[in-house]
Amino acid sequence: MHRVSLGCSCSIGRRWPSYDTLPGLRLTVVVENRAGPGCCGAHGFAAWLEAGSAVVLVDTGPDPDLLAQNAAALGLDLGRVEAVVLSHGHDDHSGGLPAVVAARAGCPLSVVMHPAATRRRFSRRTGLPRPIGMPDASQEALRSPGVEVVTSLQPTCVIPGIWATGAIPRRQENPGETYLVLDPTGRKPDPLDDDQAVVVDTEHGLVVVCGCAHAGIANTLDHIAKIRPGAPIALLAGGLHLGTAAESPTLIGLCDDLGRRQIARYALGHCTGERAERFLAQHLGGTVTTLNCGTRLEIP
Repeated sequence: MHRVSLGCSCSIGRRWPSYDTLPGLRLTVVVENRAGPGCCGAHGFAAWLEAGSAVVLVDTGPDPDLLAQNAAALGLDLGRVEAVVLSHGHDDHSGGLPAVVAARAGCPLSVVMHPAATRRRFSRRTGLPRPIGMPDASQEALRSPGVEVVTSLQPTCVIPGIWATGAIPRRQENPGETYLVLDPTGRKPDPLDDDQAVVVDTEHGLVVVCGCAHAGIANTLDHIAKIRPGAPIALLAGGLHLGTAAESPTLIGLCDDLGRRQIARYALGHCTGERAERFLAQHLGGTVTTLNCGTRLEIP
């Protein structure tokens, strides 16, 4: 493993900001809570981003076998993945990493993540705290030959036209999940400060992919707007972690906020929550669709 830590706003071997724009993008959901034709569903997320011959994987789902099986069912060759971006370190987003490393068979693979993504973390949602951090097998995969781990707090170019936001400032309050903790005793709250999103610059606007948006989707979009001021969003896809906020004043305020932004369409799933998805669809109209394993989206 070669580890690179970026302490300033830059990218690996490239200037930042990068103004590369892609003519289009194909997004395929490989892992999602909801199953799809020929694919198994599981609590987690992985999205295949393809632009020309370049392939970037956003998250890897909870399990390497599941990722490999679903990718094969969808006709996707994990050996083509040039880079993996981890939206954060939870096991349902990082558990499938060994499958990608194995498919690359020693060929170069960049893994872009927040420096705290490997932090130990636990959930006490069902009682006693249980580990939900990056699995040992995934951490071992990071040390495999050919793997370059890129840790950064700043926006980072993954490949030309695709970048990770880096750490997202929390300017607006995000209720968060009090059952997520950093210690096995369940006493130390997890700040979830390793959360980041992935952005694709296309000729038709930005494509924003969130794993869970633990930083808060409003904060995430504000951060992106500061990096790409005035850029419209062609698609917002992924999980927004709104399950506990369904039909609450918080969700109503979020709908108002999203309605004021230049977002052409939404494709939501994973931790967004079905009630929240329905609520957003009612308030934002026909621009909202839901994801399942195998969903394919194209820009344009």
